[in-house]
Amino acid sequence: MFGKVYLIGVGLINGSLARDLKVRNLAEVVVGVGRSRQRLEGARTLGVVDEYCLLRDADVSDANLIVIGVPVGKTAEVLAAIRPSYRLDTLLTDVGSTKCSVIRAALEVFGELPPGFVPGHPIAGSELSGYEHAQENLFLDRKVILTPAGSTDAQALLRIRRMWQATGASVDELDAELHDRILSATSHLPHMVAYALVHYLGSRQDADHIFGYAASGFYDFTRIASSSPDMWEDICMANRGELLASLDGFAGLLETLRAMIAEGDGPQLHDFLGQAKRLRDSNSAR
Repeated sequence: MFGKVYLIGVGLINGSLARDLKVRNLAEVVVGVGRSRQRLEGARTLGVVDEYCLLRDADVSDANLIVIGVPVGKTAEVLAAIRPSYRLDTLLTDVGSTKCSVIRAALEVFGELPPGFVPGHPIAGSELSGYEHAQENLFLDRKVILTPAGSTDAQALLRIRRMWQATGASVDELDAELHDRILSATSHLPHMVAYALVHYLGSRQDADHIFGYAASGFYDFTRIASSSPDMWEDICMANRGELLASLDGFAGLLETLRAMIAEGDGPQLHDFLGQAKRLRDSNSAR
């Protein structure tokens, strides 16, 4: 499908994509690009990438596909680094969790969105990070959201769609603003709730007992609080407006829940819990 693929940032997502590209014969050569020679050499040694180069030295003029997989706040810096050698019709995509900020970064660097640019977001991953945790089939039966702009070339969009489909993912297209609104609720808000809960429990005087007797449900719920703070700081800042709206809505509902319990309103509480259960059960298979 591709000759030479440059993966800028070789973490969990790009590393897993690299493994899929190689095992499915979707790329002839996979090149890792980053800032740490030691990390890149480690990725090459594990067979995640075939070759590597430092971002400051990157020449992407021979690229057939470039995939950016860095914290979203670093997107403009990455695009500026490759701009001198980037051909505007070369396929360019990303795997960031926010899309409006990525599009703004591209406009800032290029002045206009390149026709080969197809912003994307695979809804996959884990609390683990780094190429060491890259795995084949990470995207199997997962969704990938593409947010093409009006300037996006139709063939570029088709080729990026087919690439993700070849990894086993299903591909949807959304407006970038709608993507960020949805993800603020389904991904960004849950991460912040998990982080906040762990903070709250850790600040209590009985924290040792709490963590000592916590059951698997607690660790399942807070697993995502082990995610990379670097990545999530960037996501929160990049999607600040939508995340604040989701946080405010959730905080209001917590006040409603508190009032039910404080007032001893068992029937209303039961209805509240039952509605949540029905919503969860009816959507869990999606």
